[in-house]
Amino acid sequence: MSNKLILVGIAIAAIGLIALPQTLAMFVGQHNWYDIKTDANTNYGVPCAKCHADVYQELQTSIPHSASTSCGDCHVVSQGVTPDGASGSAIHAAAAPRCLDCHDGSWTGAPDGRSILDGTKEVHKTFASEANNSAFLKGENEACIACHTHVAVDITWTKATNISLTATEQTTPTGHTWSVGNFAATGTVIVKTSGNADGQGAVVP
Repeated sequence: MSNKLILVGIAIAAIGLIALPQTLAMFVGQHNWYDIKTDANTNYGVPCAKCHADVYQELQTSIPHSASTSCGDCHVVSQGVTPDGASGSAIHAAAAPRCLDCHDGSWTGAPDGRSILDGTKEVHKTFASEANNSAFLKGENEACIACHTHVAVDITWTKATNISLTATEQTTPTGHTWSVGNFAATGTVIVKTSGNADGQGAVVP
């Protein structure tokens, strides 16, 4: 009986010698705390790419965004808040920015830094304003992401099948002119377009 207990004891000790170092290794470095009250121009000591490596890599391919020295430039500082709530509006880690927080038309750099809403006849104004009414993303971000990233976009278009108009010729002693008006759209057709992660699209049959 005593021999069996000795053998069991040896087995337990052997298992402990193998498992204990692995258990300790798993917990080593697990409780290194980050100081979130450091310089506001940094990420507050937090390595954002630790969790968001895909986002970090994507932004490195964008010259304007890769020039930023900190994720906090957009996700904290531009929101007027700090993680410890020093400004009176506390957040835990980061705030979701609007694209137009920076691309609001006030930047004097290259044209790609201006807002898509600059022009009075800008065709995408309605697209952006309707996206602003959506609760899916913040502000007009859905519209910005749809065109300016490789995110796949599926759109269902409801369009007229025919446009009618009246063109009336008016003859004068020196030639003729045309009076065009009475524009109307008739019929309805639904067309679906589908994008993919490469930023390309195709009509869905």
